[in-house]
Amino acid sequence: MSKIYKKVSPIMPASIQAAAYADTEILFDWHKIDIKRASSISGLQCIVRGTNGAAQTMVGIDLLFATSHIPTPDDSANVSIDVAPVTLGTTGAAVDTPGWFNNLCGYVPIAAGDFNDADLVYLNIATKSDLNIPVNGDLYVAAIAKGPLDFRQTAQLNDAGGLTAGETATIAVDTRVVTPNWAPGDVIHAVDDAVVGTIKTVDSDTQITLTTANVDALEDDDVLYNVSPIQLILACETHS
Repeated sequence: MSKIYKKVSPIMPASIQAAAYADTEILFDWHKIDIKRASSISGLQCIVRGTNGAAQTMVGIDLLFATSHIPTPDDSANVSIDVAPVTLGTTGAAVDTPGWFNNLCGYVPIAAGDFNDADLVYLNIATKSDLNIPVNGDLYVAAIAKGPLDFRQTAQLNDAGGLTAGETATIAVDTRVVTPNWAPGDVIHAVDDAVVGTIKTVDSDTQITLTTANVDALEDDDVLYNVSPIQLILACETHS
């Protein structure tokens, strides 16, 4: 057996981040994890970005893992059930959709006290070890808030005429500095879920450069969000 590490960046729509999350609300619905070589997950780290560049007042987060491979009784029917879990419900609201029960294969509760304090200023991180989540078929992860979490922020596009799709890779921002909020590799969307792009460099407090020109059209003063403010680093045991 050997170990590999996988970084997972589930999408949390900008339009939903524009309001604070509350206890019991879905932070992100089932996100497929590409770890074909893994046999199990033995540990993880959960990284949570701050609110407008400041650390969160952390609360717990429940992580749920699901598999596409549903075991069936030995009924001589030789039936294999392979199906992705159905949605938990609307992101930013409480779970309200059934049907995923037999897909579940793991539950990792992360308590508020598992996260570090505000020493890192811009994010909080928690580590969970001694896990044994099997990987058999496609693996998915979802998260539910155990209290209020707030990813709202106020950086806005600064371009009087707005931008047409594909116009530029250089994005000017105003209202607040972006250096405490974003870093290279962050995927940025506007609050209406228009796709801006992936940050290549943070050039200054008020400018970023994307890996390619902006994907969708944008309007002046569109509030911009990092759509993966929660990330996981999974420690995966691999097949020999």
